Amino acid sequence: MIKNLFIIIVGSLVTSLTAFDVYFNMIISYSTVIFLVHLFHKKRFFRTTVEYFALLAFLAIMELICIFIYNNCVSKYQGDFSTIIILLLPMLIFIFAICYFTPIIKKHLNYDENMKLLLCFVINLLGYVVILKVIWDHDMMLVLNNILELLFTIISVLSVNIFLYFYLIKVELEKKESKVQNKYSEILNNITEDIRARQHDFKNHLNVMNGLIESTKGVELEYNLKEYISSLNNSMMIMEDIVYIKNPILRAIIYIKLIEANKKNIKFLYNISNLLIRNVKYYELSEILNNIIDNAFDALDGQVGEKSVSVKTYLEGESNIIEIMNSGITLKPENIKRIFERGFSTKQGNNRGYGLYNAKKIVERTGGKIQLSLENGFTIFKLFIQ
Repeated sequence: MIKNLFIIIVGSLVTSLTAFDVYFNMIISYSTVIFLVHLFHKKRFFRTTVEYFALLAFLAIMELICIFIYNNCVSKYQGDFSTIIILLLPMLIFIFAICYFTPIIKKHLNYDENMKLLLCFVINLLGYVVILKVIWDHDMMLVLNNILELLFTIISVLSVNIFLYFYLIKVELEKKESKVQNKYSEILNNITEDIRARQHDFKNHLNVMNGLIESTKGVELEYNLKEYISSLNNSMMIMEDIVYIKNPILRAIIYIKLIEANKKNIKFLYNISNLLIRNVKYYELSEILNNIIDNAFDALDGQVGEKSVSVKTYLEGESNIIEIMNSGITLKPENIKRIFERGFSTKQGNNRGYGLYNAKKIVERTGGKIQLSLENGFTIFKLFIQ
């Protein structure tokens, strides 16, 4: 609240002090508010700019609507102080409505990944608003006399922009979905080929057991057969468990990570129950799991002793739970609060610190959350996906 009040006060002062020139006033006042929001709320400058301009365009439309209603229902608008105060009341209601509906919209619109596309539409719409403001400051009556036509034009442009924006987002998401499915279809084919190869080798295993029976007797025969059958059974069970995972993306990821864990000498365990994930796309599920499991693998680099990572999924009420646990306390206490921050990483190198941030963003968009805990020598990430 204090931060927001400070932004309002400073923004208002700058707007008042630079009112002598309309163009200078627009540039300085807009820049001041954007910079202060970016600074105090630690939001990305690009995102803050887009959101500010989008809101500015909507408010301009609301102002025209309020003036039009006032002209037709009360009296002719003159731009006096008391009239402006009256018109600001419905504007405030509109702002409260935006504050209320924004979290709901964000659950269904992952617009962070389409900021450049959104910026194009906002700039397009803002161009009309800036032109309108310039005309208003030079000849207010020209706007008032043609307010209905102006409203129709701006709302039409806005509607077309919104339609195009959602259409292009849909196309982009379909491309991402198709890309993920194509990527994992090859892995699923590998699983099938692996099973066929094991079936083909079954005769060889029978021949080995037959050879053991022919060449050994008594206690030694019993011991050798048990050892061989046990190792064969473990090998078959690993693949059998993967085959029975219904979600194809989960099945493919577990298979990949199992191979990767064997190469890194990490004990990889999994217990996958079928989930009812409706609000997360396949490519998002892939991004969440790959980022957190890779983070767990990376955390075990250089660890002494047995290294282990486990993945568990289950339903808890209406939440889909994905629990990823790795051995060892791999986070320093001072890093716990920052682990989900954009760009923060405990590893050196460029383009790090985005995996956990992206995973958290996707989970929270569904209305879920991520919990991080350090328990009994283990680091545990627990995802609640709605």
